[in-house]
Amino acid sequence: MARTLMLVLLSVATASHGFTQRGSLDPAFTKVPFDRWLQGGDESQIRWTAHVLHPQLSTHQRLLAKVEIQIDGAELAKRRGKGQWVIFVRLKDEEDRLYQDHVTIDLVKIEEGIRNQNVTYVESAFVLPGDYRVAVALFDTATGEHSAKQERLHVPALKNDPLSDAWRDLPPVELIPHAEPPDSWYLPTVAGRLHLPAEARRPVQIVVLVNATPSERLSRSQQVPERNLDDLLPALKVISQMAVRNGSLSVALLDLARRRVMFHQEDMHVLDWPAFKGSLNEADAGTIDVKSLEDRHHKAEFFEAEVSRRMGAGATAKLPGTPPVARVLIVLSRPMEFESGEDLQPIRLAPQPDCRVFYIRYHPRIVPPATPVPAAARARRMRPGLPPPARRETQVDQLEPTLKPLAPLLFDVETPEQFRKALAATLAGISSL
Repeated sequence: MARTLMLVLLSVATASHGFTQRGSLDPAFTKVPFDRWLQGGDESQIRWTAHVLHPQLSTHQRLLAKVEIQIDGAELAKRRGKGQWVIFVRLKDEEDRLYQDHVTIDLVKIEEGIRNQNVTYVESAFVLPGDYRVAVALFDTATGEHSAKQERLHVPALKNDPLSDAWRDLPPVELIPHAEPPDSWYLPTVAGRLHLPAEARRPVQIVVLVNATPSERLSRSQQVPERNLDDLLPALKVISQMAVRNGSLSVALLDLARRRVMFHQEDMHVLDWPAFKGSLNEADAGTIDVKSLEDRHHKAEFFEAEVSRRMGAGATAKLPGTPPVARVLIVLSRPMEFESGEDLQPIRLAPQPDCRVFYIRYHPRIVPPATPVPAAARARRMRPGLPPPARRETQVDQLEPTLKPLAPLLFDVETPEQFRKALAATLAGISSL
């Protein structure tokens, strides 16, 4: 039985993804008879399959559509060493605007053992509710052979959407470039901005604290950095898009293991991603200095101090004759279990009427793979059966009792839908100040 190999992009040429009235055009499409291929029906001169997966809400709070292309390893093996394969993907929206992308596979660089490996390539795009036509083609530059296929894609609106106006300024389609972590988590080149007004009745200072430190139990895993940030960074990007009408938004990234603030940005309108990413690169998870090891029993104390500094009575200055400045703290973290023997003390602050604390607690999940939409279900426009629910990993969280004196509003989040509700409740809480 052939194994499936996720495609490593050997040579990539993609569109600039700039949005105009015509969509997002890729000049590579002008070099091939793409429309003529489609007129020939679902031609298949090369063994492959292409499926449009059912759109789902993503961690970036955008509807995510995926096209999955699987290529027979034996086809690659017999063509190995000559020319290139080019995969073309095109979406057309209801106003006939085109959104195009392509990827190139250098057949000269294909390894000998590819025969026993089916290769999978996935093209992803953020889309708005509506109807689209998705067209895909595979072209062999050495032989001139091609395969082409097109499908209709219906993207339904979210039911009972708590943020029904969030997508009003977005383009119908925004192609997602291929990237490696942490860029693939944050998607810095995706320019579409959510409509998230944070409108308090008086001046407000919003502080987002992101805990990038895994718990003591999880820190023994080699995959800790990925598991700790793959949900938190998309959530941070979403929150960073809040439009604070009468106040400011700042963010701080905390490294509790080293008792330091890795990154800090005041009065943020757009997150300084290059600086943020640089701070992640500097924090080598495998290197902790001797001083940090000596202070490892004081992680909770450092967290308490950072919260107190931002939420205490001296955190804001009030001008004579002006209303008091409201303060909002948003904590983004995975469940945090401190080292055994650490002296845990609740924050020594009392809740105040001009303060709000929101704790968004992400739980790691084991996510089953996405499944293609069955052809019969697509024809009847029926929703396919849902995959088995993801399983939550049981974890102890000691941040919650630490924050308890501030009466935080706690949100346990495992899915994008749950985060959307938490975000709506947070915006409503800010507007009540």
